[in-house]
Formats: sequence, structure tokens, C-alpha cells
Amino acid sequence: MTTNLDVFDIPVKQFLETHIKAIGHSVIELQPVINAAIIVSKSQLGDSWRTQNERLIRSRVERAAVTYIDAVLGQSKIWNDCRERIKAYRSIVLAGAGLSYDSDIPLTSILKDVLKFVGAKDWQELRADPAKCLAFKKQFGKICAGKNPSKSHEILITNYPKYIFEILSLNWDDLIEKAAIALKVVVSKQNVDTTALTTNCLWKFHGDIGNITQDNIPGQGGWIFPDEQGYVFESFKKYVELTNLKSELFTFLIVGYSEQEKTIYDEIVTLMESNPPRPTYRIGLDLKNLNQPSHIVGTAGFILNKVLVAG
Repeated sequence: MTTNLDVFDIPVKQFLETHIKAIGHSVIELQPVINAAIIVSKSQLGDSWRTQNERLIRSRVERAAVTYIDAVLGQSKIWNDCRERIKAYRSIVLAGAGLSYDSDIPLTSILKDVLKFVGAKDWQELRADPAKCLAFKKQFGKICAGKNPSKSHEILITNYPKYIFEILSLNWDDLIEKAAIALKVVVSKQNVDTTALTTNCLWKFHGDIGNITQDNIPGQGGWIFPDEQGYVFESFKKYVELTNLKSELFTFLIVGYSEQEKTIYDEIVTLMESNPPRPTYRIGLDLKNLNQPSHIVGTAGFILNKVLVAG
């Protein structure tokens, strides 16, 4: 009798990979979904597994996990609905950390290592110490220097600006920009709070490794850290008014973003989704959102490939 459910991870993963290959999908693209399905399936066993033999436990995990995999792969109706709306109205994308997951950019929990590395115990101390703050930015820049754009970044750029006419990125990394350079697409980037001189912009409200400054003033090159409530440029709010974007119909895609920052939720999500009402789709890896209206579950690269229509 096992005392640790983790012993089933490898055999269940192999079972799921075989299943995915058999129905004609890419195992590589779906690895994060496989991992998530295994974690959730184990958590649903409760304590009953402790009295069961290993063969039965593994079978229960496999059945639950393959159900999740099939549900993710069975979202064709919402993929098609989203694609048709993007074709009809074009789209604006709001991108969070999940967009860069496949490029191995560290998520918030892992960034605590960088905090410790530069001598800060938390985000508050980092903000209060300009030297540590600058060291953090430079270290994150070094991390990003060795990362390449993922399929997600390439798909966004391939569809810009024909089907994606504004990109709102809350990420510090420069992977969208790298993808644009590789694909020879010119992107107008707004990483400081100044008047946009053109339309179809890449907006980076929260900071940018392409603009590392000693001071950390929001809107002037300052970075917004994970314990804050987000930040939106005043120039973007004016841009929305001047370009009549506020009253335009478009499809709103929220990719890899938890929507936990109050400022971003109030001033971007609510505006884009509900004022006035627009078709909105949330792309993320949380399996609890399967079959929820407006949610499409999966990795950014896998789902964007299903819903975007380059060409």
C-alpha cells in the first residue's frame, strides 16, 4: 500500500500522453494541461484511497484525469464561437503572466527567489530601497535575455494588427517584442505614460525590461509589483476617448491573467467587457473553469492557435 499519491504521476502521465497521441493532438502543447489534470484528479480522491490497493487508486486517477483532458479537447464550440467573433469584430488582448508561461518566465511564487537574491524580504522593502529595486529589475532582465518567444507570442504578432488591434500586456518581459522582431512586424510600444502618436499599440502599464530606471515611478518607467493593485496610464484613458475605442465593438481576450488587481479589473476589464457589453473570452489553465461561460481552458499557445485566424 502506497503512502504517497505522487508515485502515480509518471504512469498516469504516460497513460494520458498515449491517449492524447491516439486522438491526434500534440503532447508537447498539452503538457501543462496534463500536469494540472493529474494534480486535480489526485486532490479529488479525498482520504478514501488510503484503504485501496495501488491498482485501483491509479485507475481512479487515470479516469478522472482523462475526463479533464477530453473536456479541454472538447471545447470546439467555444473555440469556433470565439474565432468567428474575432473575424467579425477584431479583438483587444489583455495579457498576464500565463502568456509567458511556456517561455519559462518565472511566475510570482518563483520570483521570491529573485527578491531574496537582491536582499529584499518582500515587495514592500523592494519598493522602499532604490538600489535593491534596480538590482531586481536588472536581474529579471538577465533572466529574460535567455528566453525565447513561445508560440503564444508568435500567434499574437501574426494576428496583429489585422485581428488584434491593441495589446495590453501586464508583463515586464519583452517576448512580444522579440516575436515582432523575428517576424519583421513593426509594433508601436507605449511603456511610459505619454500620448500615443499612433494607433494599434502594445501597452505596458506595469513596466518593461526595455525601460529599466533607478526611480520606480508608475507611468515613468516604474514597475508595478505583485502585491499592488495594478496601474493604468492616464494616456491610455485619454486614448480610449480620443479614438472612440470606448464605444467600439470588439472581442475582448483575457489571456493568462487572474483578474485579481482591482485597478486593472475596474479600469480595464469592466470597461472592455461590460461598458458597453462585448463578447469576452478568458483563456487560462484552471480546470475548474471548464464549461463556464466565457472561459476557454488550456495553455495560451494551444488555445490561441484554435481561436486566432492569421492571414
